[in-house]
Amino acid sequence: MDLLTYVRVWLATKLRREEWGQGSIEYVLLILGCVLFLIAAAILLKGMLSSAVSSITSWAGTVGPP
Repeated sequence: MDLLTYVRVWLATKLRREEWGQGSIEYVLLILGCVLFLIAAAILLKGMLSSAVSSITSWAGTVGPP
């Protein structure tokens, strides 16, 4: 076996082995991106969310049970 064939086989096995698990890493990065987006949106919309929650709470207090 000449050197070029040996290097080619070694490189092919390395590349195949490094691709294993790539899909799960992509899913983790996608979920992490969604979580970071939701945290940033909650921080940026904090005033609006707190006023909405307080208005819903006051409305629920005035309605009473059926």
